[in-house]
Amino acid sequence: MPPVEVPEAFQLWQSVLQAIQDHVPEQSFATWIRPLIPQRLESNSLTLAVPSQFHREWIESHYVANLEAVLADLRGEPIHVKLQVSSQPAATSAPPLPRVTAPRPVPESEFDSHLNHRYQFENFIEGNSNSFARAACLAVADVSRRCPWNPLLIYGGTGLGKTHLLQAIGNRAATRNKQHRVLYASSERFTQDFIRSLQTRHTTDFSHQYRSIDLLLVDDIQFFASKERTQIEFFHAFNTLYQKGKRIVLTADRPVSELAGFDKRLISRFDSGLVTNIEPPDYETRVAILMHRAETDGFPITRDVADFLSSTVTSNIRDLEGAYVTLTARCQLMRLPPTVELAHEVLRSRSGQNGFRPPAERILTVVADHFGLSPDVLRSKSRKKEIVVPRMIAMTLMAEMTSLSLKAIGSHFGGRDHSTVIHARDTILDRRNAGDEDIIRTLKTLRQKVNPLTHPSGLT
Repeated sequence: MPPVEVPEAFQLWQSVLQAIQDHVPEQSFATWIRPLIPQRLESNSLTLAVPSQFHREWIESHYVANLEAVLADLRGEPIHVKLQVSSQPAATSAPPLPRVTAPRPVPESEFDSHLNHRYQFENFIEGNSNSFARAACLAVADVSRRCPWNPLLIYGGTGLGKTHLLQAIGNRAATRNKQHRVLYASSERFTQDFIRSLQTRHTTDFSHQYRSIDLLLVDDIQFFASKERTQIEFFHAFNTLYQKGKRIVLTADRPVSELAGFDKRLISRFDSGLVTNIEPPDYETRVAILMHRAETDGFPITRDVADFLSSTVTSNIRDLEGAYVTLTARCQLMRLPPTVELAHEVLRSRSGQNGFRPPAERILTVVADHFGLSPDVLRSKSRKKEIVVPRMIAMTLMAEMTSLSLKAIGSHFGGRDHSTVIHARDTILDRRNAGDEDIIRTLKTLRQKVNPLTHPSGLT
């Protein structure tokens, strides 16, 4: 099949952007996704131009799997994403890429907090899994009162509402005190700002930007791991703000004790204030989230549809809202009423029928629940047999059911290396191959729990 003209590839890409925009933090979307430019669409691949090799590597490691899942959902068949650095010659004619230049230093009058006003405490659905974290965030956001802890660090799996709470703090603080300088930054943005300052020799401006504020909000600090120079700069920014009595709020996808690749001084700073976590939402909270979203959108979802989605999509809020968005799109585009049958079909199309792979955090949560443990226990360094075996099973399922590298799988278990994952996988598969009925039955059950809409596939 000949390549499709750029305008058609562009139209498909616009649909992808619309589908993922609400599920990627605003700054991450602007930094990493928005610069991608569609080049050509072939029978089973979409080629995108990227502005640099670094950008290409970041997209490959953080976004390609999600982009391919969205493309498959839109096209009804697997679509492979190819990334082409813009300096390389394009195979087909395409609009010229805009030149990327370093931004000029921002004057005080143009200070940008990078907050998304969509994230407010008022539209954050509270439940047993997040009530303490929400209360702590409300206390930090009340800039009229002294906060008894600093920093505040919130940790939890992907898509559980950490970014929502972080931005809600900033929005509330900025509203209560117009003179309060609030800055939200993902760890990606902080790193990119620092690299750009080195390239343009504006390190003084960078230091001033991050050290002259009243409230610093940094998302996903785990991405600072092994970035020595970035950690040094963040350490100095942290110390400067802390000594001035300014407030600092951080988020991570794991407990402080499981953050590998960090300077001990930073770990000590992270652990010196209040550390709280967010767990996956329970059933009642998931239903409340869906009903609130539907009411806000004016979408006529029924309670039985909300019940079905909430009882099936249990991993995190992001996956749940993704299923909801796909359902609403189907209903609006096809002029169909939202029924349980249609919701079932939507989830089937988002699961194994189009190459979609379950998130690692879902596997971790399902395995932990099955054995009556918490995900944090599986991530821990405990060598107790009742923890080691479930941990090895979780690693085995991640190796089978996701596209993660062995090193990436190890990162979900406290930064363990790839050899540990290989040992875990081989141990479980050896027991299965030897006819261990308990292992065979457990693997089959867990596959069905991870992906209940399709029959278990692969090794049994």
